[in-house]
Amino acid sequence: MEKNNIQRILEVAIFAGRIMLENGAETSRVEDTINRICLSRGIKVENFTIPTGIFLSYNEEGMHYPYIIRTKSVTIDLEIIAKVNAFSRQFVSSDMTTEEAQVLLEEIMKTPHYPLWMYALSGGIAGGFFTLSFGGTALEALAAFITSCSVVIIVKLMANYTGSFVRNIAGGLLNALIALLLIQIFEAFGQTLMLSKIVIGSLMPLVPGVAMTNAFRDSISGDFVSGVSKLTEALLIAVAIALGVGVVLHLKFLWTGSV
Repeated sequence: MEKNNIQRILEVAIFAGRIMLENGAETSRVEDTINRICLSRGIKVENFTIPTGIFLSYNEEGMHYPYIIRTKSVTIDLEIIAKVNAFSRQFVSSDMTTEEAQVLLEEIMKTPHYPLWMYALSGGIAGGFFTLSFGGTALEALAAFITSCSVVIIVKLMANYTGSFVRNIAGGLLNALIALLLIQIFEAFGQTLMLSKIVIGSLMPLVPGVAMTNAFRDSISGDFVSGVSKLTEALLIAVAIALGVGVVLHLKFLWTGSV
């Protein structure tokens, strides 16, 4: 196979893997996709993927093709991951050229994310129903809905300016503050709400469920470096959320003598 063809196939494979990794795919899925794309064209590569990078190497007739891609997982978008999966199956089962593959991958990369209002509405519904599942009343679920919507909007807007740890501390702070404000508003109308049920329910949209799931899936697959890395990320997010809520509750305790 010509050198240029090998390079183009490797570039297609690593481009597909990068898109998946940056949108929250587990590392075992990324490695499998890269390997399948390369093997479909008769290229067997050495591939090592971690949550922050892809290392790809191919040797043929004394020629070495090393690739290193530094990535940062900036979002969770299962739609884009599904599209890359569909692309890899199409690429493997057809005679698609590398030029066509690059065009398709660039189109996938430009897939628009859901609008902010949809994130907020989904987060609000999740928060409200979690409050109900924890034994909250309808009014507490309504308060959790409003709190979750507000927190999701603010955290999403902060995503382009701050890191995950700071963003989730802010999310925890705002969650507790908005919940306390809503409790005061409802009390003015003669309704008593429980802060704990509102806060616990409305925090659920911030919980790193996908990161924890990927951590266990990678560990089960034998990718312990990726598994520990993802688990550390999930734990740091959980600590940040707890820290944000804890600061507000501690200040409330100092001010009123009760939580």
